[in-house]
Amino acid sequence: MRKRRWVESRGESGATGPLGESWRAWIALGVGVLAVSAHSALSYGMSPLLKPITDELHWSRSQYATAMNFRMVLLMAVAPLAGRLVDRFGARSVLTCGALLMGIGTLGLSRMDSLFPLYGWSLLIGPGQACIGSVAGSALVLRLFRRWRGLAIGLLNGGDNFITSGIHMASAALLGTRGWRGSLGALGLAYLALGGLIFAVLRAGEGGAGPEASQATSAPAKPEAGLPIADPALWLLLAAYVPIYAFITSVGIHFPAFQRDLGRSAEQASYVYGLVTMVGAFGSVAWGWLCERWAPRIALFAVVAGLAATSVVLWLPVGDGGYLAWAVVFAVVNAGAVALLALILNEFFGAAGIGRLMGLAMVFCMGGTILGNFLSAGVYDRFGSYLPVWRLYTGLMILTLIPARALLRRRPRALSGD
Repeated sequence: MRKRRWVESRGESGATGPLGESWRAWIALGVGVLAVSAHSALSYGMSPLLKPITDELHWSRSQYATAMNFRMVLLMAVAPLAGRLVDRFGARSVLTCGALLMGIGTLGLSRMDSLFPLYGWSLLIGPGQACIGSVAGSALVLRLFRRWRGLAIGLLNGGDNFITSGIHMASAALLGTRGWRGSLGALGLAYLALGGLIFAVLRAGEGGAGPEASQATSAPAKPEAGLPIADPALWLLLAAYVPIYAFITSVGIHFPAFQRDLGRSAEQASYVYGLVTMVGAFGSVAWGWLCERWAPRIALFAVVAGLAATSVVLWLPVGDGGYLAWAVVFAVVNAGAVALLALILNEFFGAAGIGRLMGLAMVFCMGGTILGNFLSAGVYDRFGSYLPVWRLYTGLMILTLIPARALLRRRPRALSGD
């Protein structure tokens, strides 16, 4: 099928690697995969540990969720700054600092024995997550790729899913041999090693808003032009992504505990959600490939409809086989939700200011995460079951079709010439 006009013309300089892209672009993609995976690793790696941590330290799940949300507030506060720093200085310094902060903070968590250290170490982990996640990783990839940005973003998020699936299962395995403290300690050391690798591999300023970024944008925005806060498309996108992130991150954080409450073992619960992240690796690539041909905003509408459908399964009586089938379908739509954010921002506003745009978007996405985490934990503590919250999410996903539909009807500046 003929590619849509939203796919921008790209420069040819340095196009000596696979698919006509430069080797630096492919190296940046590999680093970006590790960075985005590192952002996800703590949240999803800790999900099998939620029950043993709260049981050993005698915390309610609301207490645990409140501390996690404190970390998310810090992430939200730092994410816009991280985006601006990437635009100005490039990705290497931002990603390296994020990995080191995450490593030190996670090692500290492995020794906590009360709520106070959990909050204290979050002062490092929250800013670390803001610096090492998709804000810098997406900017790095979008600015270095010229021909296959959709596919590159799909590979970025697909690689994240593939690695995260291993982290999720490794965390459950380490839980049985070294306990939750040993699991967190191993993760902290991995973060420190990643920081050294990033600093050694990336070049200074790489992924920043230099001249090559403005030449490759799909819209005429310039780095100094500021955020497009007057454009309704930005707010429609953010209105859709708040409930999307509330749902998908609540599933990611609470699904293992939900399965344990249904009588399944930690290994069984981790296997099902590990299947989600593993299948999602291929789903992300598929969505990225699709967006080389169709507008990303079209794909987003299909993703929201898919999330609404899969949310229904969670509050129906389902056996082991049913959850495995659910995991496959949910994996595909979940992968699309994450991968499409950067692509839609690039579709409407271009890559020149993508660091700041992703920083702003992550504030709203993490806001959705906080609201969803409070909702899930609070409903569980009130009713002793996750089933009511899955029903609420079904209604919320149906409502999210409204801004997704409105965004679908808008014409990006790259197409309209505005």
